[in-house]
Amino acid sequence: QAALPAVNGTRLRPGTVCYAIARGETVMGATLQTVKATTANGAPAWDVVVHQRVGDKFDLRDHFVLRQKDLAPIAFDSRKSGVEHVRVVYGPGKLVTTRPGAAPVEIALTGPVWEGNLWGLTFAALPLKEGAHFELPFYQYDKGLGRFRLDVVGSEKVGDREAWVVETGGDRKVRYLIGKADHAELGYAGGGFAQRLGGDCSGIQ
Repeated sequence: QAALPAVNGTRLRPGTVCYAIARGETVMGATLQTVKATTANGAPAWDVVVHQRVGDKFDLRDHFVLRQKDLAPIAFDSRKSGVEHVRVVYGPGKLVTTRPGAAPVEIALTGPVWEGNLWGLTFAALPLKEGAHFELPFYQYDKGLGRFRLDVVGSEKVGDREAWVVETGGDRKVRYLIGKADHAELGYAGGGFAQRLGGDCSGIQ
């Protein structure tokens, strides 16, 4: 059992970033990621929206409310093509998942968990350094309880920015690029797909 790393959510910065979703050299769609400061349960929090769109075929909008100091999840909801798909509310010692037309499902928690749908920003809040290994428990509404296992495997340049290369995903490796200076999510690649800075997010909110 690896000790829980110190997740520092104050490393994140508010703002809006657009990414291109690509397969090989073909751009298929875009992701708009928005981070805003808010308050929840009387404490500073982040309101995060990750909205992906690929043509007319795929439209997924994930919305997170996270405690600012450590990214502990407070609430999550997801919409597919504008229709609510799932909702998760986190509370002391439990979480409750609700889907339209189904009874709520409650799961007891014996310790902290993070949101299993938010990868890059969660990784950006970790104390990344060369050769570091991290394990972080998560909840994901389809997979249930699990663990992020990730390694910092090197450095890379994204434009003029230095980035850590963070590898995760077990047998199906996914590599995230996290800015060294500003802890920004600069893109990822894995499974034949990639997400990189500079997409066209017109029409995405």
